[in-house]
Amino acid sequence: MTQHRQLYDGISHAAWGYLFLYLDINLGTVSVLPRFVGWLLFLSAIEKLKAERRDLALLRSLGILLAAWSAAGWLASWVGTTIEGRFLPLDLIVGAAGMYFHFQFFTDCAALASAYQQPGDGLDRRLLRWRTIQTVLLTVMALSSCGAEWLGEVWTYAVTVLAVVYVIVGLCLMAALFAQIENT
Repeated sequence: MTQHRQLYDGISHAAWGYLFLYLDINLGTVSVLPRFVGWLLFLSAIEKLKAERRDLALLRSLGILLAAWSAAGWLASWVGTTIEGRFLPLDLIVGAAGMYFHFQFFTDCAALASAYQQPGDGLDRRLLRWRTIQTVLLTVMALSSCGAEWLGEVWTYAVTVLAVVYVIVGLCLMAALFAQIENT
């Protein structure tokens, strides 16, 4: 496979991986777009892109752990339960690991964009900007899950707004990745 095809496939897998992470469509308690599939697509992207960006290979083991955690959650949903929220410290560790993964992954994608984009295109800066917005948003969501229910109805609205913004940011990230695909 040519270098160009490897790059195209890797970025494409990453873009589609975000579809599984950002969209949660359920039939009953079971997700039709399970998050672990997104993590598996990221692992595939890492495998295809690691020759271009060696730092990506460092994310592989973290991606495996996050895929396993997501798969365990998806399997638990088949019996109507969840693994999230059972042990707050573990939830925070998984949340921090996920934030680090996304931050570093998009940093590497921006470096790839910088190397392959047309002069003045600015795709690398767009990826870095959306990466930063995503990181701040994920941090706020992780901290908010630490127990702000005492805010009552305000909390319900805040969570709804955060969820909508999270999906919009995810779609913008996906659009930036697909724009990077067009540049390769």
